[in-house]
Amino acid sequence: MKFYQLSASERRESLLQKGIKLNKVDYDLLAELDTLSENVIGKLTLPLSILQVAVVNGKSFQIPMATEEASVVAAANHGLNIFNQNGGAIAKSERTGIWGQLVFKVEKFSLASFKSKELSYLNAANQEFASLVKHGGGVKKIVSELKDNLLFLRVLVDPAESMGANRTNAILEFLGQKISQEFAVEKLYAILSNYPSQFTHAKVSLAFARLTKTQDKKIGEEIAQKVALLSKIGKQDSYRAVTNNKGIMNGVDAILLATGNDFRAVEAACHQAASLSGTYQSLSSWQIEDGKLVGEISLPLAIGVVGGSIKSRSDVQVAYNILGQVSVSELAELIATVGLANNLAALLAISTVGIQKGHMNLQIRNVLKNLSATDNEKKAVKQLMQEQKRYGETDAKNFLQKIREENS
Repeated sequence: MKFYQLSASERRESLLQKGIKLNKVDYDLLAELDTLSENVIGKLTLPLSILQVAVVNGKSFQIPMATEEASVVAAANHGLNIFNQNGGAIAKSERTGIWGQLVFKVEKFSLASFKSKELSYLNAANQEFASLVKHGGGVKKIVSELKDNLLFLRVLVDPAESMGANRTNAILEFLGQKISQEFAVEKLYAILSNYPSQFTHAKVSLAFARLTKTQDKKIGEEIAQKVALLSKIGKQDSYRAVTNNKGIMNGVDAILLATGNDFRAVEAACHQAASLSGTYQSLSSWQIEDGKLVGEISLPLAIGVVGGSIKSRSDVQVAYNILGQVSVSELAELIATVGLANNLAALLAISTVGIQKGHMNLQIRNVLKNLSATDNEKKAVKQLMQEQKRYGETDAKNFLQKIREENS
């Protein structure tokens, strides 16, 4: 039998016989994982963390995050705490639909004749996929364009509460077959596009004093001016913009992973959205308005709370237990808000103590985890690493040896 035809446990056994070390796994869980992917032999685990309080549109939420980087969760918490002290975020999700694309090879083709039938195709698709219409979705628009003997169709599909990728592709295949037969044209492809859609906006207005632990308004204003300047640079300089957006996606991806959504599709759409002006820019903006620091973000979030593997994954269901009963619009609004919170935390770090401090704390934690030492020795090593600003594994071992020699 071929490798993919084996059961997950049989695949593991074949690898173990070759001397490959594998992590332990619960075989009931392994069987569940085998239904989700191909060539499954085990699992990787990400920590599931929680943001305890996020105030969005006047309502308080708990938000799950799946990430291996502690600083991402800490940054989100820090940013959200500042938001919460200022009344939270105002957010709005525009669930207009996602785009699918059909392309046909044509000859001596009348675009006018086709356009006269666009509505009938739209109605036929909605009749065929009546269950989606029943849940509030369906095909909303068909746009056609003729280029160099190629007919391009863009089909806007409202996926209701689901992400809608599979349903959109099914609708496109239905339309592709119907159009090919009626117009005797050759279909090149029919597939959804991850072009930015389903935009969600989040906005916060922050008092200067809330930007500092001391609640000093003057110092807070100086910090706000630095944040606004960094934001301005991010709109003008792509080197800053891409790192700014990476910080935003730290928070966004962590929630997408926890909730079983396609973070790869959202990443692609967000980076395209950052380029819509013709140059790559920051997805967020911060400026001073009426004596406050105002932050805004707009993200394309083609996500869902049903469909796909969401209900079939027990780990993902834990995340939804944390969230409670949320609509897809609410989840999108939470994601955009956390993205903005992570962004603020990073900009504050750059504007004040510098971003390196938080990263070095994480580096120390990872080094100490693998150090063969007692808890008290690790505390002493950590103090020396921080004082001398030496963060490598060799440094930690040298500090440990020095501590033991002094105590012997």
